Amino acid sequence: MAKLRARPEQQADAAVEELTALTRGNRGLAVRRTGPDEVTLAVGDVTWPARVLVRNAVSVRDVRDLLATEARGSTIIVANQLSDEAKTLLTTHNRSRRADGWSWLDRRGELQLNHPATAGTLQFPGASPADRGSAGGAWPLASPRSDGPIRGRAGISAAAALLLTPDDPPSIRAIARAAGMSHGAIGEALQLLRAAGLVVPTGAPERPDLFWALAAVWRPTRVAPVAELPTPAVAKRLHADADGAAEDRPGWCVAGDEAAQAWGAPMFVGGSRPWIWVPTEADARRAERVLVTASWNDCRAVVAVPPTALVTARRVRPEPDPAPLPFLPTAHPLFLALDLAQDPARGREVLEQWDPDRPGITRVW
Repeated sequence: MAKLRARPEQQADAAVEELTALTRGNRGLAVRRTGPDEVTLAVGDVTWPARVLVRNAVSVRDVRDLLATEARGSTIIVANQLSDEAKTLLTTHNRSRRADGWSWLDRRGELQLNHPATAGTLQFPGASPADRGSAGGAWPLASPRSDGPIRGRAGISAAAALLLTPDDPPSIRAIARAAGMSHGAIGEALQLLRAAGLVVPTGAPERPDLFWALAAVWRPTRVAPVAELPTPAVAKRLHADADGAAEDRPGWCVAGDEAAQAWGAPMFVGGSRPWIWVPTEADARRAERVLVTASWNDCRAVVAVPPTALVTARRVRPEPDPAPLPFLPTAHPLFLALDLAQDPARGREVLEQWDPDRPGITRVW
């Protein structure tokens, strides 16, 4: 395992200073120094001691070595980067234990504090919701599939429509109209879902299997980081239709971690960049011109086109917590959950604890 070029005590000093600075003033998260390489971590009302372990880069192999050799007790790893696979292994290990716990600071933009009783996450400049699960900030885009039970836009639209109202499955005609597709394409998509056992004979979705099958193919069709946040005036000029959510009219909506948090997802975030779904490729190009395309490291928001028109048609507003951009509605919690499911390190853990409590919204994960 590669180590940093400094004496161990200098590494620990720098790491503890960084941890305390990141959480200073953050409601719900805190780190306080209690020894040369020891801190007290806090998430809400839960506090616990942890040893600070400093590394350069951490891989799955490194994590296996640490789990096999490190003494018992909670540990927080501070590293320039941790691979997604390493975070997944640490998360799996944490779930299997009733005591101790592994936390981490990935200097690319994520602080994850873990304890058997709670967990807290802080995102900060250096990473964004769009960076999740990809190297260098690139986001994998949706592409047609010729295999599997969910194929292309018709399959995604059919699955999403069933999950939006699982207790009252919509008809083929209703799904086709909402998705802007032909009846034949939606009918074929539903046949594939039934053959795979993801739709029961009554027409209802098999929960949560259909959700996780959809999460496996959930990707935007276009994505771009932008340098400026939209204002109400800009949103109006670009026909975002911020007031049309109640009528199921297509328009802009906000997604990302802070939007999920506004709907009660049990997570702590700060400094993350809002993800803005827009209805069409043309809408995205106009937004990119006005908000100015930026690099992933310098962007203030991410503009993206979803894989189904249902995302921008079924927009909602959280109550009582405000959305990241209060003048815009958010994506439906189903689509916020599908975004969270893309995070291999903490997505499933957050979803296990999240149940949006509002009439008309059903937990399907």
